Amino acid sequence: MKRYRLRRLLIAGVVVMVSVFAVAALFARGAAEEVDGDVTVQIILWPGPESDAFESVANHWNSEIGPEKGIYVSVVLFGRDQMHLRQEAIMAAGSSEVDVFQIGSVRYGRYLPFLEPLDEYIENPETNPWGASPDNFMSGVMSPYYYRDQLMGVPRDVSVHYLYYRRDLIEELLENEEWQELYREISAEYVGEALDPKDPDDWTWDDYLAAAYFFTQEYNPDSPTEYGTFTHGRVMGPTGFLWTNAYWGYGGDWYDDDGNVVFDTDAAREALRIWHTKFDQGLTPPGSVTGEYPEANEAMLAGQVAMGVHWNAAYSTVIETEDSPMQGKFGIVAPPAGPEGRFSYNHSLGYALNPNSRHKEQTAIFLTWLFTDEANQIYGEAGGIPPVEDILAGLTDLRPDFDVMAGVLGRYGRALPPQTGAIEVMAAEYLSDAWTGSVDFDTALSGLQREAQREIDQVMADIEAGELAAD
Repeated sequence: MKRYRLRRLLIAGVVVMVSVFAVAALFARGAAEEVDGDVTVQIILWPGPESDAFESVANHWNSEIGPEKGIYVSVVLFGRDQMHLRQEAIMAAGSSEVDVFQIGSVRYGRYLPFLEPLDEYIENPETNPWGASPDNFMSGVMSPYYYRDQLMGVPRDVSVHYLYYRRDLIEELLENEEWQELYREISAEYVGEALDPKDPDDWTWDDYLAAAYFFTQEYNPDSPTEYGTFTHGRVMGPTGFLWTNAYWGYGGDWYDDDGNVVFDTDAAREALRIWHTKFDQGLTPPGSVTGEYPEANEAMLAGQVAMGVHWNAAYSTVIETEDSPMQGKFGIVAPPAGPEGRFSYNHSLGYALNPNSRHKEQTAIFLTWLFTDEANQIYGEAGGIPPVEDILAGLTDLRPDFDVMAGVLGRYGRALPPQTGAIEVMAAEYLSDAWTGSVDFDTALSGLQREAQREIDQVMADIEAGELAAD
């Protein structure tokens, strides 16, 4: 706990030093980019594919819509390594020189005192002349942008989990009777039930384990892959999010209906059983215990593993590139189902209104337009990932996984609330101790629930007090 409290104090000190420089720089840029007396809406983004895609949206607005409205949109780029700190400085200083903040769906809870709800602007035809609605976006993406029934931002650029599987190997398994018989024998011995091979889109988590055993050479010396699966193990926030797909599937969640942290549950033990089995039984490469996104990509490209629950970005940027040795060999579906349902974790970037903006109404006109199909079509065609199911599905020629992503998010997408960022690393630490066998499940889960609740209580107290909560 001292580590988290210390970070709060360090942030407070740095904010005081940085805010003067950040606000001064932004003021100069804002003055320089005023266009013919129009109102200039300043939007903070970080450089990368998201800002590249947004540039097309902003250009369309500035040439086709903005002149009539007297509203010009300007992007302020902060480097990824400094964006959060500089944005926090602007928030703490109460600056009016930036109108829109960039937020992340799972981490923006700490910023809540510095964001203005959008509901009144959505409901007002003067600030929403398009009649746009958040209902246009997929509900599994939208959910964390509501806090106490208030709309706090506009989602963009979704990251979601897929089950990646070797299509060629699964096709052989579903056709080869000798493989099928061995599959039943292996699953009976190690999973506890003689399971028939299935299409991965119909898998439960036990089917996933059965396939992992079958494609691991320790249990099937004739397996074409050395290991059945790759499991992210590095202690970092996203590692726990991957496990959460199974936790939800067994009926659990990080919070109860009252916002209390809930980890010490039978559902968590069942999900840990799946993850512990993979590490304990050698179904995942030994190095995966400290591996994450790059290592998972390497294992799939090398033909070392037959499958894995992994981030969507890998499909189009790693697996399906022209020089990929695995091009066309991996299929993607939603993660397996548990007895209580099938879920695919997602989080997203988004835009939020600065309550100190001098141009809130004009900024709101632009933000409400971002909910329209027009804005999202432009964004998607420029390389962004708009959270609109029909638009995603219609852009498959640009990104081969968009059709699958639309279906996965539309049917199975689920997100965690915005305060979760405060405990994501803590959760990964305790969960990692459990699934690697360093401590028993009961000790890990009770400790996680106790310490995470303490941290969330402090975060919520900071939010109520209007302070910048600890990261």
